[in-house]
Order: sequence, then C-alpha cells, then structure tokens
Amino acid sequence: MCTVSFVKHHHGFSLTSNRDEETSRPTKAPDCYKEFDQQLVYPKDERAGGTWIATSDQEVSVCLLNGAFEKHNRQLPYNRSRGQVLKERFQFDSNQKFIKAVDLDNVEPFTLLMIDHRNLNQIDFQVLVWDGKQKHISIVDPETPQIWASSTLYTTEQRQQRKLWFDGFLEQQQNINAESLLHFHTASYTDDKSEDIVMTGSAELKTISVSQINISEDSKSFLYHDLEKGEQHHINLESLCKTV
Repeated sequence: MCTVSFVKHHHGFSLTSNRDEETSRPTKAPDCYKEFDQQLVYPKDERAGGTWIATSDQEVSVCLLNGAFEKHNRQLPYNRSRGQVLKERFQFDSNQKFIKAVDLDNVEPFTLLMIDHRNLNQIDFQVLVWDGKQKHISIVDPETPQIWASSTLYTTEQRQQRKLWFDGFLEQQQNINAESLLHFHTASYTDDKSEDIVMTGSAELKTISVSQINISEDSKSFLYHDLEKGEQHHINLESLCKTV
C-alpha cells in the first residue's frame, strides 16, 4: 500500500493504488463479496483477510496506506489488521459516523482515504490518519488532483519527489483519463528502482499490483493489474459480481 492518486475527470474520478508488498504474501484478485448488507469489490489479503482498496454498491470507495505522517516503530501484537479497519468503514452510512465510532486502540498507524460518491457533484472525500494515539481528520477538495505515498516505505523527500513526478505528468496531459493515470502508475521515473513508482526494494519487497477504481456518470469499473503474474482483471461495477 504505497502510492495512491486521485483525479476527478469526465464527470467522475479515478482512484489508483500501487501496492508495495512482500511477493510471498498471498493475495487474491478482486472479487465481489456480500458483507455489511451490501456488495463489496476488493482484492483480498489472504493472510489477514482485509484489503487495501475497496468499493461498494452504496457508492463508497476506500483506500489504505500503511503509516501515518512519519515512519513508526512497530509495537506488536496489534489487535486487528489495518485492512480489516478499512472494511469497517462500510458498516456506516457516512464518513463522519465511521470516524467518530471506530475504535482504533492498539491498531498500527495508517492513512485511510474515504470517498462517498453518491453525488458526483458533491463528493465527500475525507482522510483519517491514525498515528497510534490520535485520529487526525482532513477534508480533500475532489477538484484538485492528489497523490499520497506510504510513510513506512518512503522518506519525506521521496514522497515529495513522487509529487513532483505527478505534477509533471499533469502538466503534460491535455485529457487526463483512467488509461493515462494507469500509465503514470506503471511508468519509470528514475534509475533507482528502490524509489521508482513501480519499485523493487529487495528480492521480496516490490510493487506487486496496481488497482484502479473508475467512477463516472457513464460507467463504473474496477481494474486490477497483477504485475507478478502478468494478469489483468476487470470488474464491471454497474453489474456487480459479474466479471468480464
């Protein structure tokens, strides 16, 4: 859960997430699950049962980054995974209710992007950062393109470099769309592969997949690129649970 971007375009938006993880960690491609009296679509982390990105038929999308503002020292054991906390957002009918109610005692620090897009003209986009002791809440302007990177893997300087790459990409684009954003998330920007968008930190740690949620007035889809297996998956969210 490393580099995430959000861009509003063509009467909708794209939420794109690169997952940096151990290659040995078992992961299932996205599927449809009936949970919390709704249909959820997400790739599953099989070790903990959670996920790092999900969307629902209730027009809510959520994405997770490990860590808060700075790299932290782990204090194991934790009472549940951060990927499980992400799924708990879907128990509530608003970002505000979830933020107020969720108990994060003894949960490892994280950053959670929560997008309520029931009204595409008035998207409620809030970010919850848990630093291990306190909740920090911010409101995101959906009209402004955004990029985040995990504090557990990247220094402040490295995260700023990602923003510069992103700003440069935006300046070069006349018509930003889902395809061009996928290209940004899979292109190379430096010879140092430990810092690139598609990173290789070691033989075990690397960018293993790219997920993208695309929501517009005309179509809704979940794209998943498994970089390790060379596989691509496309789920049509307008007919949830139908894989095409």
